[in-house]
Amino acid sequence: MITSYTQIGYIISIFGLSKAVTNLVFGVISDRIGRKPVIIVGSILTGLGGLLIARASSYTYLLIGTALIGVGGGGTFVGIMVSMTEALPLQIGLAMGLFELAAYGGSSIGTYVAGTLGVLNGLRYPFYLIIIISAFCLALSILRLPETIKVGEGKSAEHSIGAHYKDFLKILPLSIAGFSSKVMDSLIISFIPLYLLEKGLGFEMVAVVLSAFTLSWAIFQPFTGHLSDRIGRKTITVLGLGGSSLSIIALSVINNYTSLVLLALLLGFMSALYYTPLVAMVSDIAPSDVEGTLIGSYRFFRDMGYFIGPLILGKIADVYTLNYSIYLTSVVLAFAVLVLIWSVKETYSRKVMQ
Repeated sequence: MITSYTQIGYIISIFGLSKAVTNLVFGVISDRIGRKPVIIVGSILTGLGGLLIARASSYTYLLIGTALIGVGGGGTFVGIMVSMTEALPLQIGLAMGLFELAAYGGSSIGTYVAGTLGVLNGLRYPFYLIIIISAFCLALSILRLPETIKVGEGKSAEHSIGAHYKDFLKILPLSIAGFSSKVMDSLIISFIPLYLLEKGLGFEMVAVVLSAFTLSWAIFQPFTGHLSDRIGRKTITVLGLGGSSLSIIALSVINNYTSLVLLALLLGFMSALYYTPLVAMVSDIAPSDVEGTLIGSYRFFRDMGYFIGPLILGKIADVYTLNYSIYLTSVVLAFAVLVLIWSVKETYSRKVMQ
């Protein structure tokens, strides 16, 4: 069904586009009717997407199933993220770090389990695991998840979005930084596995390298989030993006398996330095009545990197080589560093003062 880097790029792009658009939509909806309903709907759609891919008989079904998973992810992630900022309003960095630990810890474990299932039983079986996990999340959301939005606050959001256009402008540089991070993610998820296979690594070795990245990313995020609650967000965000730009370049020159695992651990740490603080900065800026909308807007622009990145990187890899896709990703990250340095002020003190 898949014969080129470009086709792989299309699959990741449809995931990024569907997730990006629904981040924005579900963010607005969550401000109006609550966080819990969008989490429930997201869990259902994710499970349906996994089922469709597991039973796919053509490339078209792969695209549709991937889009459903993207839509479901948009609902669950926005709903959970805003709920956690409301549960811990003075420790937003820590709250986001704990959320990302759960999300990317699961991703790390899932990468390894999926790789093992794929080798032992075939590439369809990992998607049955998505169905099982989605069903569990659905039951947990219905039975145990509390609603965090204040009574009456959702209705007021309908009339206040236009009044906060300046806040939307303030998060634009953060959205650019988030966009660059998803370009890097799309490179790692879509093309680095193939790049490592071309270097001579086996499937299990590739799974270990990718798991090392996501596990390091997940484990460090509560610490970097908590650190941003103590010393501020901007400095560690700039360090993380700059370090990621350099670490990505190192991928093109390192061939040793052990060194690649260590590099993946370093890249995961660098990603943790910016990933959680960026969302926390958006929450610092956002008034409570449109927090879901602003976080959804940030995630929309951020996840567009998942849409545009794979298309461009896939084309570059087909026409030239994957090395050039790596170089471009490094440049995009470096540009985001400059944007943050020149146009973003520290935001942490604002939420504390409120």
